[in-house]
Amino acid sequence: MSYRIDPALPVDAELRRIAGEELATMRSQLKEMPEGRQRALHMTRKSIKRLRGLLRLIRKGDEDFYHAQNARLRDLARALSRQRDADAAVETLDRLLEREKDDDKREVLGTAHRALDQRRVQIIEEEAGRSDLIPSALEEIDTVEHAFAALALPADADEGAKLLASGARTMITKARKAFKHARKRGDEHDFHEMRKSVKYHWMHLGLLGPMWPGSRLSRRKRAERLGDVLGELNDIANLSHLLKADELSLDPKAAKLLQKRIGQREKQLRRQALAHAEELFDKEGKKLRRKIERVMQREKQDH
Repeated sequence: MSYRIDPALPVDAELRRIAGEELATMRSQLKEMPEGRQRALHMTRKSIKRLRGLLRLIRKGDEDFYHAQNARLRDLARALSRQRDADAAVETLDRLLEREKDDDKREVLGTAHRALDQRRVQIIEEEAGRSDLIPSALEEIDTVEHAFAALALPADADEGAKLLASGARTMITKARKAFKHARKRGDEHDFHEMRKSVKYHWMHLGLLGPMWPGSRLSRRKRAERLGDVLGELNDIANLSHLLKADELSLDPKAAKLLQKRIGQREKQLRRQALAHAEELFDKEGKKLRRKIERVMQREKQDH
């Protein structure tokens, strides 16, 4: 199974192959659970992310299809991620504890860690009792599969190149726009939008493979590095939301210290993210679409 478009083959066939393989993986994981329930949910969420990346690449081909199936996959991912989100909150606090040098303050933060761990255990128990989760997910997978089967995609090489180039360029434009807003305003929403756009840009670099002009592997590493920083920043923001919603029922001393450490780490991660984003987007040319089309066409001719 390869999450990469072969330029020697018709674009529509390759897009259906990739979508079909991801959907088959999801179905197999949820039905058979070869490595247990949690691993199956994790692998399913990974396939959902890849499918949503593919959807963004071909969005201009059918906007209605994109909006319907992207929303369906988004909601399915949320339904499957409750326990993973609880795990992530604990892991985020683990990282904060690793950075804490003061033993007394580590002890105070330890009360927050125990509260998060208790919350995680409760969520695990609740999720284990949901008998409807897997059957409902399998129904959604069938619906997405039928939608892909009915989707009209370009078989013509030139039209396929234009579609893919347009999707790739659109994602870069969104990421750059979010970066500029984050640098100017510093809103949490801007960093969140940049994280999503960079994640899908990284996927598009993988989907297009050697068809991407220039130093693709170097660019993909930079995108991955930025994505990791933005991912940790997102985890920090989610932990802050839990604290502000008083879901942990912490004593005032622990809550105040945790919020302070969250704020400090958030500032550090934002600075890192902006620096990495500037490196990633600063030299991106304005003629990317033409470059992608030209490289794709040459690859097809060579094959």
